[in-house]
Amino acid sequence: MAATNGSPTSLVGKTFDCAFGPFVPRLTVLSPTELRVQATIGATQIDEVVKSALTGVRPGLFIMSWMEQSGNFVVQVQDHDNKVVHNYARLADGQLFCAQGDIQPVPAA
Repeated sequence: MAATNGSPTSLVGKTFDCAFGPFVPRLTVLSPTELRVQATIGATQIDEVVKSALTGVRPGLFIMSWMEQSGNFVVQVQDHDNKVVHNYARLADGQLFCAQGDIQPVPAA
C-alpha cells in the first residue's frame, strides 16, 4: 500500500485488515469522513458504516478516528508505508483497548 500519499483522499476506496493477533477488523475508507468497519468479536459480528475523521500526517502516515454504534471510540495511527497500525480505543464499557498490529492491504475484488 505504498501508493498512499499524505492526502486523506489517497486512502479512499482502500480496504485493509488491522491484524491485532486473533482480532482482525477490516476497514474500508469510503470517503475522508466515512468508514466501513467489519469485525468479529466472539459471537458478535460488526458490519457498519460510521462517521470518521481522517488526517494525513505525511505520505503514508494517517490518523483516523471514529465512534461505533456500540459506543466504542477508536483512534488509530496508521503507517501504511511500514504496514503498522497503533490502535487506541475506549470501549463502551469504559475499558481501554490499546494494541499494535500489522496493516494488511486487501486487494480490490
